[in-house]
Amino acid sequence: MRYYPGHGETPKERRRMFQELSKMKAEIEKADLIIYARSYGVFSSEGWKLLHSFFSKPVIISTEEIAKRVREKRVFLVSPYNQYRHDYEVKWLREFSKVVGSVALGRTGGDAISSTPPHLVESSVKIGHENPEAEIVYVACTILSTLPYLDRLKGGKPVITASSVLIEGVKWDG
Repeated sequence: MRYYPGHGETPKERRRMFQELSKMKAEIEKADLIIYARSYGVFSSEGWKLLHSFFSKPVIISTEEIAKRVREKRVFLVSPYNQYRHDYEVKWLREFSKVVGSVALGRTGGDAISSTPPHLVESSVKIGHENPEAEIVYVACTILSTLPYLDRLKGGKPVITASSVLIEGVKWDG
């Protein structure tokens, strides 16, 4: 799907999203399971329901999986985002958890985010592990390639990433 400004939560943005998905639907549904690794259009339970009902196959949605794992927990957020987008992530997390600390790495756009050096993420996660209020550390953004170094993020608290929850979700759904 193309990049569009916004978060996909307005009726106009949702219409555009589903029009675009409609063009790919037949090809996508050739799979046994669909992994929706974007957050656009699915920052709410309404978006999750709409996406699940749109496809005839099971769908694993990154934001839904994140929400399941941080619900009613004290979260330390690490995001690759610029401050504006980071603040949106904090606002979203506060709908179902308590954000007790965060680090924004200040990157804007897919290229900048995808090229984030692992050591920046690792050092930010370490701050989360050291936060006495945090129960869990969450690293945002599926464009941020955390799976290759996920083991290096381990510490005193559980760590989830926007990508790792997709893998866990697939395992849980069989």
